[in-house]
Amino acid sequence: MPRTARQCLLDALDDLEEDQFSRFKSDLREVAIKPGFRKIPWGKLEKAKTLDVAKLMVDSYRDAYSGELAVQILREMGKQDTSDNLEQELRSVLQPVAQESSRAAAPAGHPIDQHFTRIVQGFNSVDGVLDTLLAAGVLTPEHYDSIRTKAPKQEKIRELLTVIRGQGQGAKDQLWKAMVETDRYFTSSLTGE
Repeated sequence: MPRTARQCLLDALDDLEEDQFSRFKSDLREVAIKPGFRKIPWGKLEKAKTLDVAKLMVDSYRDAYSGELAVQILREMGKQDTSDNLEQELRSVLQPVAQESSRAAAPAGHPIDQHFTRIVQGFNSVDGVLDTLLAAGVLTPEHYDSIRTKAPKQEKIRELLTVIRGQGQGAKDQLWKAMVETDRYFTSSLTGE
């Protein structure tokens, strides 16, 4: 079974002594986060063990960005060997995923169609996109209300994608633009741009 980003993070965190791990959590709380992401609440970090922190990071920041943050924090802590090892391991784990994604995506076709499954599984900022599309007149108030009531968020995004795909190319363009503006990091991870 191939290694995951979470396993790589866990190995790096397990390499830290107890006081270093405490500092890592504190630094994670203080580090500047890219737009489109939220800091992990201190209440979840404070008593978390290494496994919990690795899971929280991947769940909150996705594979690539969680690794980028961990490498940055480890370097700032002076843990150069640990950060270098983590960076190398993440490269070997994430690069094949990116290559597979680019092979799977045909050059022709809309990103909404090419990455439908990955969008359903991983796009977290559905509500912001819904608001943008309602304001632009792409969604009717009825569609907006219907989609907002769905749970979990995968059901929201699945219904949104289905509605938008039924409206044609212009609606897909508007949706994609709203997704890029809301979470550029996620959309870049899909397209490699």
